[in-house]
Amino acid sequence: MGWLSCAEIWVLIVVLLVSGLCVYKKIWMMMMMMVKREKEEEREEEERGERKNGGEGVLGVPKGSWGWPVIGETLEFIASGYTSKPVCFMDKRKSLYGDVFRTHILGKAIIVSTDADVNKVILQNHGNAFIPCYPKSISELLGKSSILQMNGPMHKKMHTLIGVFLKSPQFKDRITLDIEKAVKLSLSTWMDKGCQVFVQDETKKITFEILVRVLMSIGPGEEMNVLKREFEEFIKGLICLPVKFPGTRLYKSLKAKERMLKMVDKIILERKMGMDNKKTDNKEELPNDAIDVLLRDASAEYSGDQQMRVPLDFVAGNIIEMMIPGEETVPTAMTLAVKFLSDSPVALAHLVVRNA
Repeated sequence: MGWLSCAEIWVLIVVLLVSGLCVYKKIWMMMMMMVKREKEEEREEEERGERKNGGEGVLGVPKGSWGWPVIGETLEFIASGYTSKPVCFMDKRKSLYGDVFRTHILGKAIIVSTDADVNKVILQNHGNAFIPCYPKSISELLGKSSILQMNGPMHKKMHTLIGVFLKSPQFKDRITLDIEKAVKLSLSTWMDKGCQVFVQDETKKITFEILVRVLMSIGPGEEMNVLKREFEEFIKGLICLPVKFPGTRLYKSLKAKERMLKMVDKIILERKMGMDNKKTDNKEELPNDAIDVLLRDASAEYSGDQQMRVPLDFVAGNIIEMMIPGEETVPTAMTLAVKFLSDSPVALAHLVVRNA
């Protein structure tokens, strides 16, 4: 077969373009029909609800929009996060549908409440009327053994185990010194950064290292740097499109989690062997970190209630999950504290005197 001439190549390109446009047109028409059908069903549902409630709207389902088929309103929701006003997605729908509205984002149909009284009722959750549910990307990334997926006694037990450890006097004395060292080390590097210091980035470094030490007793070094790098890749997938094809954000985050699990599993295995050796020597020490706490409960010898002990294969995943506050929640709170204290010299002066 010889080479195609220029004319034949142009004809082939035109044919391919026309064919592609025809396919695109068919897909577009199918999507439009699906949207039209969905809107008709919504309108019929609203009419039925109004007849039942005497014109007050659909019983139990607030007004709103499900958006496009499959993706819903996810693209607009994510895009709003990159604007100067990230809350514009919520504000727009609040003005259209009221304080409580429905939408479809991140693979799930949800109801959004911006009403303080409604939120209070939901958070109090009397009689366990509400069961926690999270976006598909979060459920996929954290897995079935996640604390977020636990309900009832096991969820309560996990909180109790970690809470008792964090409140212990021995832990407080040790972690206070670790925090002081980490803050002094970080502050000593600020002089080399010129005139600008990004407080949130600096607090992320401090809180992550301290939290990893609390969870796994890992100090500064190459292992900490690798863990930090993998964790940053992992956490990017918490809010993303729930698609895990190779190359997608969720796929990359899942791979990062696999690498982290191998690192944590190695530490758990070494720690478990150390615990077994101490049992043969009849030596029992206080837990040094969160891994020690969970491993003791997972071991039959330490756990009083055999049915309620933490499964051993849950430990690694939950340790990774407990690292999340060190990346987002705590640094954000600390940054806001610095900002508000800077804006209020009187409050700052009182704080300095009180902690002098």
